[in-house]
Amino acid sequence: MASVSESRIVGATAGEIWAVLADVENARRWNATWRKIQITSSQRHGLGTTFVAHTEGGDEYAFEITEWDPPIRIAFAPIRDQGERYGIVLDSQVFELSEVGEGDTLVKLTARATAHGLRGHIVARLFWPGYQRHGLQLALEALQALFEPEAEGEEEEGAGAGPAAPD
Repeated sequence: MASVSESRIVGATAGEIWAVLADVENARRWNATWRKIQITSSQRHGLGTTFVAHTEGGDEYAFEITEWDPPIRIAFAPIRDQGERYGIVLDSQVFELSEVGEGDTLVKLTARATAHGLRGHIVARLFWPGYQRHGLQLALEALQALFEPEAEGEEEEGAGAGPAAPD
């Protein structure tokens, strides 16, 4: 099994971060690849919740929440057809939260995959880790940005963005 992890400290409590991660319908806030989320199960959150993530390119990916331990751990796993088989298959993406100080939380995001066949094992060792690491970093950056205070001057769109008007 191939595994890649990234982590960072986010200036928020585990409970605040958990609220964002557990709000699956708004996961696009921290996963820019997902443009629309459609819940496909009768439940809206918790273990066993299923959903389809729609990408900007028109692709659709079905997922299930396979781990749910508030506010510590949540895992998303792709739902695949029985006959579906690739050289490397994503098994899950897991968020783990642990408070490290007053108002700060270490967020660890891990992707796990299974390789099949010689080609799959080569991809899993040489290419997949870098590709996946980049995606994990982007997700963590977007998650962190949700909790950063807005910088001064960003409230007004276009403030200071152009030449000054002549007197």
